[in-house]
Amino acid sequence: MVALNSPLPADEPARPARSDGQLARERLLGEALRLFSEQGFARTSTRAIAQAAGANISAISYYFGDKQGLYRCAFLEPMSSSNVQEQIDGWNDPGLSLEQALHRFYSGMLAPLEQSESMRHCMRLHMREMLDPTGLWQHEIEHSLRPIYHALWGLVCRHLGLAQHDEGIQRLVLAMCGMPIHLMATPDMVQIISPALQQGPSPVGRAVAHLVRYALALIHDEARQRGLPSPVSGVDP
Repeated sequence: MVALNSPLPADEPARPARSDGQLARERLLGEALRLFSEQGFARTSTRAIAQAAGANISAISYYFGDKQGLYRCAFLEPMSSSNVQEQIDGWNDPGLSLEQALHRFYSGMLAPLEQSESMRHCMRLHMREMLDPTGLWQHEIEHSLRPIYHALWGLVCRHLGLAQHDEGIQRLVLAMCGMPIHLMATPDMVQIISPALQQGPSPVGRAVAHLVRYALALIHDEARQRGLPSPVSGVDP
């Protein structure tokens, strides 16, 4: 584990960029995101980042302070416009059916797979940070993951008619969130092992539909285990 200094807030840049150097900063940030996501913090040198960006290595010091500052910006800035509470509100609407809520949740979770290459690098970097933490993972847990998990506990409890979540609900939500991890974190491996999953029309849409079905099955079984009415329509009791 490589420890970094306390992470910058998502909306606080390391240093204001000069107007004539904005493109240079963006190139450095883009190449840093790519290389950090592919190789990790420890194995990526500032010289390699500068060479890939076609910039002088001193530009890293000017715009980001040091390697740690560059890593923090690469980790935080691409997601800084993403409002976690707005995402949660989008799928945790009490007016939605359970199936509709899960469809919105998984669609948002897999959306980066259909977005730009930089967003895919960003997602991979977040997965790498989870497995090989530098200290920024705690920031991710507190500001993104904890609110999402708490909202999912509430969603499942609401549809099961439970007043409070317990260990069983926590395990259920962990399973629901764990199902798409390989698709998100290791698409290259998925392409090698199961190439058909990424071929044909709308591979992400198909993945979302299956994830919703699997999650509904898990919730239905949880209701059965507890002797509760199933919130999943169209299944045998």
